[in-house]
Parts: sequence; structure tokens; C-alpha cells
Amino acid sequence: MSTEQPIMEGPAPMPPDVAERFERIKQRPVVFDVQHLGRVFTSPQGEAIQAIGDLSFQIRRREFITVIGPSGCGKSTLIRIIAGLEKATSGQMLLDGQPVTGPGADRCMVFQSYTLFPWLSVKKNVMFGLEQAGHSPTGAANEAMQWIEMVGLGDFAEHYPHQLSGGMKQRVAIARALANKPRVLLMDEPFGALDPQTRCTMQKYLLQIWQNVDVTIIFITHDMDEAIYLADRVMVLGRNPGHLKTMVEVPLPRPRHPDQLVDPLFVQTKKYIDDLIHPPGEEEDKPLPIYRMTEVGDDVF
Repeated sequence: MSTEQPIMEGPAPMPPDVAERFERIKQRPVVFDVQHLGRVFTSPQGEAIQAIGDLSFQIRRREFITVIGPSGCGKSTLIRIIAGLEKATSGQMLLDGQPVTGPGADRCMVFQSYTLFPWLSVKKNVMFGLEQAGHSPTGAANEAMQWIEMVGLGDFAEHYPHQLSGGMKQRVAIARALANKPRVLLMDEPFGALDPQTRCTMQKYLLQIWQNVDVTIIFITHDMDEAIYLADRVMVLGRNPGHLKTMVEVPLPRPRHPDQLVDPLFVQTKKYIDDLIHPPGEEEDKPLPIYRMTEVGDDVF
């Protein structure tokens, strides 16, 4: 039996026009700078468990970064630390050169679960953060309507969350987050609970919104197609502890279109990222124990 390991396919080649775009991105200022970030938890038995270890990366203005990796690599822990919802054990984060020490309006989060206030209308939900920031009711209402129109829900401004579909609720959540004019929009698997058709539509909406707003996006996902389709760069994390394997520059031109999911560049990029997450030759998962619950001989294959 051969012991030779499969050769991992390299990253897809960068077309000249896409390479030129990345050169322009590299001229933009760094918005978010993470330096040697670490997070250690203590188990109920008192054991130290390192969820994230020595993680460093930089993100430039108006980049769209997706984060992907195997289960348990610290994706959600990372984004919660960035949002200020958890404390890092070591390292630091700089936003526009200033240390991040807790929650702030400069970072807004959109979660997978629907987090709208059910007793408030769409307009009142979007107004909430604006009024908390000191806007007058009239000013908050006017600005909220601009964001509601931007996400295509102008006709639903007086509706309540229970009257909306899942995709519409997430568009309201995006409008509410962007109304505070954050420097960084954090999205923790925001489309994970949606059906595939609605998810595809929401990806299209998000790219259209991002194109027209001065915001940098960090987007957590388990879906490799989604990670590549949305991103400028895909941050690939490894686990035990969570660490940065690499940043993959997506070699697809913008604007994006669903037809690109079958483009050879997309397919090769997906294969490369999949090999990073599941290296060729890696030990496969252990098979489940067999408990026969049907008559022997009644096989399905």
C-alpha cells in the first residue's frame, strides 16, 4: 500500500483585473488590527482550555472578510471578542489605531437569531439606536426611513416583526445596525437559519448594501460557497487552539453573480480552502458503533 500523501491543490491564479483591485485595496488604511489575540476558558473541572491562541491579522477599510474553519476553531468566540461581548486573555485589538476594550457603537453585530424588538415596528426598531445616541424623534425617524428604504423595506416600515419573513427580519437587523454608522459590521452566521433560496437572495442584498455604505464587514459562516462568494478575503482558521491558517484572496471579479459558483476559479478556490480545513490524508472521523435496528438482509445499499 502506498504511503504517499495526496498533494494539496494550490490557490487559484489571480486574473490581472482582480490583482489590480487587490493592489488598490492594499492602499487603503488599516481599520482593524488584531495583535497576538488569545482567549483561555476555564472548564468546570478547573482546567485551562485555550480557545484562541496568538491570532494576528489586519483588515483594511471597506474590505469584506469572511471567516471559516472547522467546528471548535473559535469563530464565534473571535467575533464576540471583537464586538466587546467577551474579553481576550491576551493580545490587543486596535480600531482606527485606538485600543478596543469593550462594546461600542463603532462595531455593530447582526446575529443568526432574530433580535428585533417584537413590540416595535420596523421603523421603531431602526430608530431605537439612533434615539439612544441622542437623535430627536423626528431626526431618528427620517434617518431610519433612509436605511429602511436602502434595504428595500420601505413599504413595511409600520409592520411588526411577526408580520415579516425571516429574510425581511434580517434586512431590518442590518438596517438597524448600519443606522448607527459603525466602522465595522460584525455578522455571526446571519443567514444560517434561512432556507437556501432566501439565503441566496440575502447574499445578493448584502453585497448591494455594502457597495453603497462605508463599512468594513467581518462575516462568520460555516458555508464555504457563501464564504467565497461574498468575500474579498477568506480568513481560514484552524483549531486546538483557534489560529489563523491563512488569508485567501478570492480571485473572482466584482460585482459577484451566482453564475460564478461554477467558475473554475471558484471551484479551485473552494478546493484549496477545503484542503486547508480538511487536509488530504487527515485521519477520518471514527465510524459510529453499529446497533442493528432492522432485519439482517434488509440492506439499503
